[in-house]
Amino acid sequence: MKILGIDIGGTYIKAGMVVNPPKVENFKSIATQPENLVKQIIEIVEEFKPEVLGIGVPGLVTNGVLYSSPNLPETNNIKLEEILKSKLKIPVTVANDAGMIALGEWKYGAGKGTHNLLLLTLGTGIGGGLILNDKLYTGAGFAGEVGHIIIDPNGTPCGCGGYGCLESFVGNKAIEQRATQGIKIGIKTSLAKYEKITPKIISEEAQKGDAFAHSIIETIGYYLGIGISGLCAVLDPEIVVLGGGVSKTGEVLFEKIKEEVNHRLYLRKNLPIVPTELGDYAGVLGNAFYATTKTK
Repeated sequence: MKILGIDIGGTYIKAGMVVNPPKVENFKSIATQPENLVKQIIEIVEEFKPEVLGIGVPGLVTNGVLYSSPNLPETNNIKLEEILKSKLKIPVTVANDAGMIALGEWKYGAGKGTHNLLLLTLGTGIGGGLILNDKLYTGAGFAGEVGHIIIDPNGTPCGCGGYGCLESFVGNKAIEQRATQGIKIGIKTSLAKYEKITPKIISEEAQKGDAFAHSIIETIGYYLGIGISGLCAVLDPEIVVLGGGVSKTGEVLFEKIKEEVNHRLYLRKNLPIVPTELGDYAGVLGNAFYATTKTK
């Protein structure tokens, strides 16, 4: 069976055909156009010509409906699964993107062989996926929105409408703002030579020895450590998997996260906290697996 997995993010759409999992064929990545999202999906499907389609989208998703997406506000309250089934005439599933990445890593990647897994996607937004007792856990429909747990009730505004969410401290925008503000107040840093600063650039400069870039990554790790330790106190997963662009900032990030989690979490010391094994393929594979199980 030819199954197409599409992982939609706030910045990029990743797609690939899954015929013999975990093998992904003809993988592609394109910039997300929120105002033309349905059109983009249809164009990708027309290119790949699958028999089954599985899609992951960021935000509050249940029963194929995208109710709210802070990083894709143009798509709020859209019956995406129903629309695509009508237009494409093939089986379609639509679910939360981070949940699908968690499913992919649990089935084929870093969490293979475990029964309880917590996954965080670190990028434009901060998403979460939960595998509990060998099943994708969605609660009453929207479980896993870890980016919107409160780190500081007096913190900065978040795209969800709240204040002090984890995402408002460690999402891409927050990271870039932290770097820009440091440059504005005169901190000496090699980041100043860049017109647009990204987490990737910060990581590269940190690895070259830039002290300010290194401090930014440690700050990200500090806040993530606070958030992860709280989540683990409730869920007690066997492993925590981190994916998305920010997770690629290297060992400095992971060392700081582990330091904070070990300091704060009394349940379990030295909890495995690892990067995704499947990288950009995780969401594609998770969506394909989910679509297969739901459309039988």
